[in-house]
Amino acid sequence: MTPSFPRSVALINPLGDFGIDTYTHELALGLAANGVRVDVYTSDTSRLRVPSQPNYRRFHVIGSHLPAVLEDATGRRPPATALSRLSNPAAIVGMQPPRPAWWKALLRKYYLPAQLAFRLKREKYDIVWTQWPDLGANEGFWQWSRLLGIPVVHTVHNILPHERTEGDKLAADTAYRTAQVLFVHSTAVSNEFAEVFPTYARKAVVIPHGTYTIYPRLREARARLRAELAIAPEQVVLLICGGIRPYKNVNACISAVAALDRDDVVLIIAGSEPGASPGNPLADITRRVEAAGIQSRVRLLPGYRDEAGIAEVFEASDVLLLPYLKSYGSGLLMLGITFGKYVLATRSGMEESVSAYPRGILLDGSSPSNIMGGILVAAARVRADPGPLDTISPTLKWDCIARSCMEACRNRHPDV
Repeated sequence: MTPSFPRSVALINPLGDFGIDTYTHELALGLAANGVRVDVYTSDTSRLRVPSQPNYRRFHVIGSHLPAVLEDATGRRPPATALSRLSNPAAIVGMQPPRPAWWKALLRKYYLPAQLAFRLKREKYDIVWTQWPDLGANEGFWQWSRLLGIPVVHTVHNILPHERTEGDKLAADTAYRTAQVLFVHSTAVSNEFAEVFPTYARKAVVIPHGTYTIYPRLREARARLRAELAIAPEQVVLLICGGIRPYKNVNACISAVAALDRDDVVLIIAGSEPGASPGNPLADITRRVEAAGIQSRVRLLPGYRDEAGIAEVFEASDVLLLPYLKSYGSGLLMLGITFGKYVLATRSGMEESVSAYPRGILLDGSSPSNIMGGILVAAARVRADPGPLDTISPTLKWDCIARSCMEACRNRHPDV
């Protein structure tokens, strides 16, 4: 790498996962703000709306069309009926994907990764920056990258997937071995990475996850949505949102709210369960709330919400609940910081970011009693200072983060 920043970067994100999709988008904006031309190669299931940007193009090609068939995709795709390959899509969305014909399977296995790698090589990107170690049909991409000498760096969003399947560690090992720089979100993650993959520990660089620009601020939505949900202005609103997955410890939150037995605290759960039917995305959560007898103190908002819908829910809430059993750096945490909300989190990999945030509250454990104690602390703080916190550290802004990433590449690995 020359002493100046790279002129062009390709960001490779194969997932339909909205969290990593928005991370990739914000990173692209940060790089573009530093004068870098950015091309994002992403899944055809991506639902993200991308406004026209002078230094930023987005191609929905991975998992669908051959990379040679490209259109700049700045509009919204229809909501996906399945995630685009999170280790085992059938287990996640409760359906079996169609099996392609044998010749199509061979084409996808051997031709697609080569074509993608040769395209990136032909475009002469200074850096190819991957966002997930499993590229689906392009699984041979890492081998082709090494053969072609493509300079690859990689963001370790998860050291290993939260729901492990056979082959995950091998896929991660291949990506980590190929990449010349590995970005992790916190010191805690860096330390754990050194334990799980000691061979590649020297490549790891700590760069924090940033706040968001993609979500609009809709301050008027607070009173409106609360009125629609029959939540009084003086009630303290707790929030759980996104995919309801086991590591997020949602059941313990329901038990904590049930044990709290206070009508001035209301819990909103917005999102979907993996494997749930489209007609009832929060079926299991609904049963658990009813079994706990707290229907009057819980509001369920099932299903997918776009950026404006997510923003409305955050505006109406006071405290974001993140009592995770495991975390490598939460995008939801940064979304809570973006909206200036109080954040209640466990010491599960988020403590570095939470402790640096003025409205962060760290729990001593992940049990219902731990969570209930944290809710009491958070509710008292909300009553003392209810307004949103509008000051965000400049180190969490993406132009700063992108610049730090480029400097880390140049200083630690000048051959990238």
